[in-house]
Amino acid sequence: MLRALASVALACLVLTTLSIRPAAAQESSPALYEGPDRTARLIAGAKREGSLTLYGSMAERDLRGLVNEFERRYGIKVNVWRSGKQKVLQRIVTEARANRFEVDFIHNPSPEMEALHREKLLQEVHSPVIRGLISAAVPAHREWVGARIYIFVQAYNTTKVKPEELPRTFDDLLDPRWKGRLGAESKAQEWFYTLVQEMGEDKGLKFFRDLVAANGLSVRSGNSLLNNLVVAGEVPLALAIYSYLPEQKHRAGAPINWIALQPTVAYTDGMAVARHAPHPNAAVLFYDFLFTEGQTFLEKLNHVTTQRKNEAYVAKFNPKFIDVGAVLDGYEKWGKLYEDSIQGRGAGASAGAGAAK
Repeated sequence: MLRALASVALACLVLTTLSIRPAAAQESSPALYEGPDRTARLIAGAKREGSLTLYGSMAERDLRGLVNEFERRYGIKVNVWRSGKQKVLQRIVTEARANRFEVDFIHNPSPEMEALHREKLLQEVHSPVIRGLISAAVPAHREWVGARIYIFVQAYNTTKVKPEELPRTFDDLLDPRWKGRLGAESKAQEWFYTLVQEMGEDKGLKFFRDLVAANGLSVRSGNSLLNNLVVAGEVPLALAIYSYLPEQKHRAGAPINWIALQPTVAYTDGMAVARHAPHPNAAVLFYDFLFTEGQTFLEKLNHVTTQRKNEAYVAKFNPKFIDVGAVLDGYEKWGKLYEDSIQGRGAGASAGAGAAK
């Protein structure tokens, strides 16, 4: 699993050759058109194309809701393939190696999207919707753009954790009262990397080694699963969960709430039109929809969207946005460090830290 991004780099020569093909095609791409009749042209072109294909890792309910809204509005069929972020990345790269270009639109977290940008598998979109987004959501190349902000918070079961027990700092979690009561997600290396850097690398790595040695961690795969285990009381407190998940359950009356310890780590997801999109008009139309009506839909599901109107709310967290390039460059290294740390392999974590510097 942790080798997924490394395998992308190994495909570089193949993909560099393949990238010659779309260069000329992009000159006439609807993604670059900015005329006053842009929307009308996109709708007409999308109706001729009839459908688009989307690969993504968004939660099933949320993704299906977005797709249903788009199909209802435009009558354009969206064929969805959904999987985990690593598998989405791997499929796109594998298809590109085989000179198969079936995907039109891609959703994945920003590190995986940046990997696709580096391999020239995305295309820039000139859209007026981008002007309404926060700067952290728009990289300079604009080949992917963030629609949602993932804010990592600490979720807790309100029947298992008393208000007076709640930690005020990460160091408070070293208290023996948390022994056997903590959980972590198995693939949160972006959060881990950024938190450790904010703490100071040596201090941060020592914190995780001490935490696991003293109180242990129940390691689970998937934010949604971990969130559900907090609701069930099996994991009284989870170290890092996307804020919208416990918020959704809390508003539905479940025994869960959340806090945001400092430093609070955040990053965006990414949305993009594939460079080789066989249905480019439909893909760009979906792109525009996602950053307008689509964001309104996501906000109703308690997602924090990247609209500028949300800047004041986001600022309350004083978030530390991950350095996508640094995370991508050190993905294997920090993935291994995180795995060693949460599994209590302290010696391995120490050795890894030396190699990472």
